[in-house]
Amino acid sequence: MAQENLPSLITLEKICTALGVTLSQFFQEGNSENLTEEQKEVLKIWNDLSTNEQETVMSMLRGLQK
Repeated sequence: MAQENLPSLITLEKICTALGVTLSQFFQEGNSENLTEEQKEVLKIWNDLSTNEQETVMSMLRGLQK
């Protein structure tokens, strides 16, 4: 049932928009030279969050979207 936790493409696009990165940058492995220091920090923090914490952050980000 792990597939239930996989985000849709639309959700991934929203995450990327909130982070200020493209889908290509989001999936880029090991090469973060195109990211700003602030974006790198956000991704590091994101990767350290639990699934529930990530969902909470996404809810907050969606609330901030204009």
